[in-house]
Amino acid sequence: MFKNIFILVLLLTFSCISNEKSDKLILKSGDKEVLTYNAAYIPSPKKDAPWFGRSGFIHPVKTPNGNVVTTPFPSDHLHQHGIMFAWTSGRIDGRKVDFWNSKRLEGKIEHVETVSASDSKIVVKLRHIDIKADNQVAINETWEITKVDHPTLNVFELKSTQIPVLKNGVDIAKYHYGALCVRSINGFTAVTSEGKDRLKGNHSKPDWVAWIGEVDGKDCGIVGIQHKSNFRYPQAVRIHPKMPYFCFAPMVDGAFKLEYSKPYVSKFRFIAFDGKVNKEEINKIVKDFNK
Repeated sequence: MFKNIFILVLLLTFSCISNEKSDKLILKSGDKEVLTYNAAYIPSPKKDAPWFGRSGFIHPVKTPNGNVVTTPFPSDHLHQHGIMFAWTSGRIDGRKVDFWNSKRLEGKIEHVETVSASDSKIVVKLRHIDIKADNQVAINETWEITKVDHPTLNVFELKSTQIPVLKNGVDIAKYHYGALCVRSINGFTAVTSEGKDRLKGNHSKPDWVAWIGEVDGKDCGIVGIQHKSNFRYPQAVRIHPKMPYFCFAPMVDGAFKLEYSKPYVSKFRFIAFDGKVNKEEINKIVKDFNK
């Protein structure tokens, strides 16, 4: 008996250690993958445009049936990567620094360290770099990615804690998009908690946004939910009129400042599902998230 217990503990320990050292950190529900966090730098698919390479993002996100509902390096916007967090309208000492549009070579985001990783929770560190200021670090960030148990859906949470390390902090100018982004599948369409489509929903303030469509002829989708503790809750959302991405974008309502050494905390919950979107079930999960 004791020998069997020892072997079980050894196997669990090895599983945790191997995940922590992996370039791809995977959350699982049983033996099925829920998502992958990419710790390794993935080169740009275009050799003549290396600035699109990236680490520190979530992809793929999978439904319980294994359908992938996120996209990295989409050909129309190579700088969008599954689930990512980047400021578009940053200002450092009055100088514009765009961490989102990597082609501008103003800012970039990269994975730094895996703190811990298991099948149910991943904790990692990232940094936001000011390229034109000799690659100085502007923001240190920690992600906590946690699986949420659910009998029929793949549900997980992302808690982002950003701490500016420059004395004057980082200013975020008013802009129409930026921050937490979900890039889904071409051909998917949007619906919000208020029943609005991608056009009417743009810059509205819903509890959640869903991208819904078909993968291999099967209905599926992904939902992003914002937490009531987030800055400027409910945050406005940017929903692109043609491409399948949205972001929770607090800068839509005006400029603000990320202050030196003061944590900026954001919490989000995501649902990957098969079949048609179930608003009643999503709203139950929203209520649980915000209780």
